Amino acid sequence: MNEARDGSLFESIVIPGSMEPTPLSSIDWATLGFSVTVTPYMVGSVAGADGAFEAPATVRTGALRIPPQACVLNYGQALFEGQKARLGVDGKLRLFRSGDNARRMASGAERLMLAVPPEELYLEAVRAAVKANVDYVPPLGKGSLYIRPLLAGVGMTLAPAPADATLLVVYVQPVGAYFKGLSCIAVKVEDAYQRAAARGTGWVKAAGNYAPCFYPAKKAKAEGFADLLFLDHQGRHVEEVGAANFAMVKDGALYVADSPSILRGITRDSVMRVARESLGLEVVFAPLELDRVLGLGAYESAGPADEAFCMGTAAVISPIGSMRWKERDYAIGDGGVGSATAAIFDAIDGIQTGRLPDPFGWTTIVE
Repeated sequence: MNEARDGSLFESIVIPGSMEPTPLSSIDWATLGFSVTVTPYMVGSVAGADGAFEAPATVRTGALRIPPQACVLNYGQALFEGQKARLGVDGKLRLFRSGDNARRMASGAERLMLAVPPEELYLEAVRAAVKANVDYVPPLGKGSLYIRPLLAGVGMTLAPAPADATLLVVYVQPVGAYFKGLSCIAVKVEDAYQRAAARGTGWVKAAGNYAPCFYPAKKAKAEGFADLLFLDHQGRHVEEVGAANFAMVKDGALYVADSPSILRGITRDSVMRVARESLGLEVVFAPLELDRVLGLGAYESAGPADEAFCMGTAAVISPIGSMRWKERDYAIGDGGVGSATAAIFDAIDGIQTGRLPDPFGWTTIVE
């Protein structure tokens, strides 16, 4: 494994010996959840005012030297990606749609005025982080290696203006299921808080999109719900389930919520393509009324959705068995995992693990 090279700006901001990796012997793969596990190595690069990134450097995981005047700490100039590496049935390690993550980070970086990592540099950093921590990849069927590429404005600024230095850091860790795997969750429809403004940065995977969701999500979880379904600014159309996109199935058609303020989910795109091209389902990608989901108003005679689920890198596909709206609970289908949901999950899981062919060219094997 290649350690950091002399003169690396990234290496200079990592504090040596400041973090100890989680011992492999302490990890119980059978009960692995979605919480922090520190792995031995991380990969990073820094770009200056010219926007040019240095070659990625692999270093021992450590805390970062960031000044209090850093733009990211004062004005939230940061975004991130989430992707996974999974061990396949053939013993090979696969990445899923890494190029799409790289391109989404690039478009978000432009919106937040961060230096844009070239796609090949992004991919090199991701591969290096996975290879350096390959011992922490969970066994087949026990989870995945979660990959977190983070982009932040670390240059100092007092005025609300973009930083003149951008940090790219990639760290990884083993994870299990974010929710309950392929078993139904209960969701509360949120009408007091909104996730993102209609013309804001909801479509960017910006760090600042997530903290405002903590408070209403905590209240919902205290009431026994797994997460919240946020609505648009009019309270008519569904947006996202916390940190995941939303879809429903009705009469054999898949309805996927669209909006300018919804994150452009890579799992969402995968679900739509699998549903349309592999399973032959009609896919409707458009603004989705809450009334259609719950069978209210003009949709009362049709009744609620036959199936509903949220989807994302962390959530994968999590079926929704019930939803609460204005103190009333609505059952989705028979409250169990629907056939379309199960088929879509099986198709994507099969591609990611090499159990099924990959007709879309989505996976990359890490040698």
